[in-house]
Amino acid sequence: MTNNSTPSGRPRRIREATMTGAVVALASLVAVGSLSAWTTAGYAGSPARIEVSEGRVLLPVIPGRNTNAYFRIVNTGGAPDRLVSVITRSETNPELTVHRMNTSNGAYRERSGPVDVPAYGEVEMSPHGPAVTLRADPSWRPGERVTFTLDFRRSGKVTVDAVVRAVTPGSAP
Repeated sequence: MTNNSTPSGRPRRIREATMTGAVVALASLVAVGSLSAWTTAGYAGSPARIEVSEGRVLLPVIPGRNTNAYFRIVNTGGAPDRLVSVITRSETNPELTVHRMNTSNGAYRERSGPVDVPAYGEVEMSPHGPAVTLRADPSWRPGERVTFTLDFRRSGKVTVDAVVRAVTPGSAP
């Protein structure tokens, strides 16, 4: 009995396996090269990095009424974040609100829910945009500082002081 251990299809299978391996290796190199270029160009999703500054809270004309606090929120990271809540030692819980107009051209604040902070972007709270609405402490005086803790979905809690400012006709908050 003769032993023919070399089947005729063996060279073909070796070529196919080699080609498959070469395609996989080439695809891997292209993927690694593309990711490296993306990262080097600064597009890699670095985590959100939140900085909160320029905090101010308005002193209402009638002590103890609702008022607004405003902050400048800057995200220097590559991932977006979201302001989900605000805490202070006020008697009432602060709410995230947004400025609205009614059909009679009157302005009011409406509860807004979370505030998105884009990657590499900022949110400037103002009387005409997002704000923190809360009940003012009747003992507040202009120049005092009120501590707020802003809670972000990804970045966690950031504690910042807001300066109490009196509102006078014609003055900008």
